[in-house]
Amino acid sequence: MDTNELQRIRAAAADNDTAPEPKHQCGGMGTRLQAHGFQDIIYRGWGTAQRPAVSRSRFADDAIRRRDAIAALLPGERLVIPAGIPKTRVNDIDFQPFRIGTAFAYLTGLGKGYKADSVLVIDPIVTEDGVVGHHDVLYVEPPIDRSDPRFYSDYKHGEFWTGPQPTLADFAVMTGIETRDRTELEDALRADAGPDGVRLRLCRDVDALVDALVDQVRIDCGLGGADENAGLDEVLQERLGEIRLIKSPVEIEEMRRSVRATLRAFDRVADMLPIARQVARGERLLETVFTGSARYEGHVVAGIPAVASGVRSGVLHYEDNSGSLKDGDLVLIDGGGELDSLYTADITRTFPVNGRFTPTQRRVYDAVVASEMAGIEAASRPCARYRDIQDAVMASIAQSLHDMGILPVSVEEALGPDGQQQCRWLYHGTGHMLGIDMHDGQHARNRYYPDAELKPGMIFTIEPGLYFDADDLLIPEEYRGIGVRVEDDILITDHGAEVLVDYPRTSDEIEQWLSEHNPQRYLRSFLDHDSMAVDSDD
Repeated sequence: MDTNELQRIRAAAADNDTAPEPKHQCGGMGTRLQAHGFQDIIYRGWGTAQRPAVSRSRFADDAIRRRDAIAALLPGERLVIPAGIPKTRVNDIDFQPFRIGTAFAYLTGLGKGYKADSVLVIDPIVTEDGVVGHHDVLYVEPPIDRSDPRFYSDYKHGEFWTGPQPTLADFAVMTGIETRDRTELEDALRADAGPDGVRLRLCRDVDALVDALVDQVRIDCGLGGADENAGLDEVLQERLGEIRLIKSPVEIEEMRRSVRATLRAFDRVADMLPIARQVARGERLLETVFTGSARYEGHVVAGIPAVASGVRSGVLHYEDNSGSLKDGDLVLIDGGGELDSLYTADITRTFPVNGRFTPTQRRVYDAVVASEMAGIEAASRPCARYRDIQDAVMASIAQSLHDMGILPVSVEEALGPDGQQQCRWLYHGTGHMLGIDMHDGQHARNRYYPDAELKPGMIFTIEPGLYFDADDLLIPEEYRGIGVRVEDDILITDHGAEVLVDYPRTSDEIEQWLSEHNPQRYLRSFLDHDSMAVDSDD
């Protein structure tokens, strides 16, 4: 751009406004709300708020043991665990629903949307017998009730807009943790902090405001900034991931509930499949059915479910879900329903749009199921390690690809350290830990996760697949455009691996399952579930 062009651009911008007008009220209510009559009436004449009854969380006892565990792993340090804050979409509208930070939920026993802006601090103390222990405090913003004029003026937090919210005393009842006003947090973080005093560790990237506060406290107290403390914070994340790997009996039952809720979502998808085949965006309709079922039964889905049909079934992270369902194609659905407790399942099924596999589709599908069964068998062996599952899956996949005439080398060469040609068609890990996150314990060190011996209480997925791209010239044409994945959730018990997903899996079972479902069953599935009420949170 030459000088004359720049001058013309500068001249065009010369009269642009550089300061906004005084703040105005959108929606046309601004002047009405300033009227003296309204100001006089809005803040008086209210009775006692009818607050929901609260009770101790059924995870509160587990949460005590979890806090003991993390404090024992990092003794003598102040651990700061934020709940997070909602992300604003526009004005007073947030992206919904708000999900609290995983570590905060795990260490407090709270789920659902409890409670934005809160912070758990696990503080080091010296007990009466001289042992270094910990004292835990929950810092929570009190509800803005009718005693505070902000109950109306703060349209994002005031109870006029949000309805009655739990009090500090309510949170103490729910968690069993001492609860204080959020305004006391900064002083608590600064107390005795410094090079010769208490060191702080932060569960970072959950709440930017808490990150900034801790960073400033550290700098002011001579502990350095974010860069100097990055290693400390990452170690906290490692340890938090590791203590989540073994599930308690309460957690295991919650995982069973989540699996059942997710399977009902799959049933409802099968119910609506005949309608989805007829509409332009059949994938999106099935996504809506799955998501709506999960939302009805719990908090939300654990992530956008993948609904990938036809050639899109070979795209691992496909989430657009906007295609139509074509007769003769497969459709792959991968998702999990997250309960109010935040525990989630993760299940994948691939099935024919028209209810019947073609011979080629069946061959690929059966190969994937065989590899999954090999993984489950490996997980059941005494002293099995997590990595043994993937080894077994890959050996089965390599053999199937060889039998199909696709593997370009021998099975032995493919499975060698310099081979691995089968990974062109199965290019992802064949499972992950599962729990309060869909990918649980991801920060755990290798010796606690991929290299770990499987122990009772571990829950993880096994999810092999085969993905044949439509443009893949290394495979026979009949396989191109076929993508298959099958995923189930596995619990390690004292007796081996238990598959939590009691559901159709083989190709024959899938065809039978589809034949039993139709749109007339859809409404009945909700009515039958509600009448049984076996999975209620109450």
